[in-house]
Amino acid sequence: MLSFLSSSLSNTRQSLAQVLNFALVLSTAFMLWKGLSVVTASSSPIVVVLSGSMEPAFQRGDLLFLWNRSLRAEIGEIVVYNVKGKDIPIVHRVVRTFPEVEGRHKTVKAVSESSPTPPNMLLTKGDNNVADDTELYAHGQDFLHREEDIVGSVRGYMPMVGYVTIMLTVTMGSQKRIAKELAELTGSPPAGITVELANEDNLYEWKIFMDGPEGSPFHKGIFQVKLVLPTEYPFKPPTVSFVTKIYHPNVTNDDKGSMCLGMLKADEWKPSSRLAVVLQFARSLLEEPMPDDAVEGRIAEQYREDRKRYEEIAREWTRKYAISS
Repeated sequence: MLSFLSSSLSNTRQSLAQVLNFALVLSTAFMLWKGLSVVTASSSPIVVVLSGSMEPAFQRGDLLFLWNRSLRAEIGEIVVYNVKGKDIPIVHRVVRTFPEVEGRHKTVKAVSESSPTPPNMLLTKGDNNVADDTELYAHGQDFLHREEDIVGSVRGYMPMVGYVTIMLTVTMGSQKRIAKELAELTGSPPAGITVELANEDNLYEWKIFMDGPEGSPFHKGIFQVKLVLPTEYPFKPPTVSFVTKIYHPNVTNDDKGSMCLGMLKADEWKPSSRLAVVLQFARSLLEEPMPDDAVEGRIAEQYREDRKRYEEIAREWTRKYAISS
């Protein structure tokens, strides 16, 4: 009996010791993090690069060390900023500052209190992006404010160290973003579009039903569309394909039914794009195809040169495949 009690007490002490050691590790890490935050004046002194928009300067998974005690950011400097209402930090380069800097001595132009342009405003851009970041900023925001939006400037990095963090962050952020957009689309769907999950256990595959737009050869047809989201969403675009056969220059005329959308190409996709816009654009192509961006050249040529015959075949296919008897 005594040996049993002794063994139980020993196990309890070991369990408590493990809990205390774990708590000590967490508290030490927290104090180090807070210490770095105070020294660097940054709310997040260490961040991980989550996208390839700054390649080749930085790759996905690089660990960045930030400093936020500089009074201003200069053109060419790489900064990390948070957009209002979004949790994902963005690492991009400053390409323009307001007020402008003049002369070799970098004398800052005076800005009066009544000036519509606040001091120390920044415009940023990813080295690997075609356009600047205005579409990534919050609604109605044209520039970043140095004090309000900037988390810090990059002062050092370690390559690929944060790749595990990327996988965890991207997966969790992806699921949160997808769940939010799904709720919005099911609660208030765009006209002529119905959205549901293909499988209740899988957030990444959606089943869409599109009504053929009035005035198009697809009118009165109901088309089933499959939307598949990558685990890296919103940093990588979804794919859209027609399950229901359709005669259209922008949809492959095979069992895959892949739809060609310019906004879904890897080099044109923007993480700020919303799935509601993607689906609305896909439906708008049923009304106004884009023959110059076709995946079926023969159908595109027929659409341009013999519109009447194109519409006859499209209506025939709609009656055959998209209208239930």
